[in-house]
Amino acid sequence: MNDAVTRLENGVRVVAVPRPALSRAHVFVQLRGGPAHEDDDTWGMSHLLEHMLFRGAGRFPDVRALTLFADDFGGDLGAMTYRDRVAFDTRVDPDRLGDALGLLADMIGAPRLRGLEVERAIVEEEIADLFDDDGNEIDTENAVAARILAGHPLARSIEGTPASLRRATRARLKAFHARCYRGGNVVVSVAGPVAPRRVVELANRAFRGIPAGDAPAPGIAPRSPRRREVTVIPTEASQTQVRLCAPVPGLRSPEAWHAVALARVLDDGPASRLQARVVDAKGLAYAVWAFADQYEERGVLEVGGTVRHDRVEELVHALAAELRSMQRLGPTPSELARVRERFRRDARDARDDPAALAEAAGKGTMFARPWDPRRAMAALAAVRQDHVRSLARRSWGHVHVVLAGSPSRKAVAAAREAAARLAARQ
Repeated sequence: MNDAVTRLENGVRVVAVPRPALSRAHVFVQLRGGPAHEDDDTWGMSHLLEHMLFRGAGRFPDVRALTLFADDFGGDLGAMTYRDRVAFDTRVDPDRLGDALGLLADMIGAPRLRGLEVERAIVEEEIADLFDDDGNEIDTENAVAARILAGHPLARSIEGTPASLRRATRARLKAFHARCYRGGNVVVSVAGPVAPRRVVELANRAFRGIPAGDAPAPGIAPRSPRRREVTVIPTEASQTQVRLCAPVPGLRSPEAWHAVALARVLDDGPASRLQARVVDAKGLAYAVWAFADQYEERGVLEVGGTVRHDRVEELVHALAAELRSMQRLGPTPSELARVRERFRRDARDARDDPAALAEAAGKGTMFARPWDPRRAMAALAAVRQDHVRSLARRSWGHVHVVLAGSPSRKAVAAAREAAARLAARQ
């Protein structure tokens, strides 16, 4: 991709990804935010504010006015808060790009911040879904983050807590907005049948009212939970979800692509290790997975599957065996070659997806890691067997197992044993 970035006078960065053969365009507006930039006093504020920006902004008095205008230019407004960023996006008819940019600029630059109690109730429902009737957290992703990312602000949950949500007032939201929604923290990216010069012109017209200022400072890490090998989350589901998680390097690390290769060798299509050995050969589970979730400074590698309660012990042992194999031998040359080829095809397929292109261009610009498929393929091609094996040895020494469901005591003991054996081989 390697598209040029234009910085407006107020610091807003604009990047265009022209794809003349496409019929639709897509716009993303992204900024640093989420738990990575929060502390005890602002916990959950990024997420709540993301909701509030739909409650009317600039020329649009309420959420219905926003969505009707978006529908008129062929859009579907979306937003998401991640652990390290906040994103707003919409598809758009190419000849209405100026309208889409203007709407998003109004939302992030001139929110009315009305209807707080209504939106608070909506977010309360989101948070309630993370806990059981006794107030115990049952969200597996938050359990993983709290332990694998301990000591870093990323360990916080995105949604915050009921207590932090109750502390949110319109004045506090306004102050948080002023701190985060500034020119130096905003990246606008557009992909589709668009001319870069026209994108910059329209973006400047729409976003020049955003006040100048730098990105917010990093947040403060929450108190770390007590160190243990296994977390059990009791649920009434008919199956138990097994997750073996470990720390891996973040996006800025020289080993970032080693983590990508490791995850893809384990799970990258029907011929990958987990599918071939755990599902096809042993019939242990219908759903298995592995992925590397990477942020700037940290990352989490997760290997997991879903299985009947009486087979949890078997699945834990099978997954741990594949991780130990990575510690001992690493991937084979043919596995690495297949990973590279599948990655090349994925990058080629993404050229026809304006949403994926716009998001990748904006995220890469925001984190000073421009997304260039050619460089990415070259980086992946440079990963060797010993790179992956070395990373596996170091990472598995910090494995944490999450069992969400109704695992037996024997299964929990097996998970502790598996974690201990992996740590002993580091």
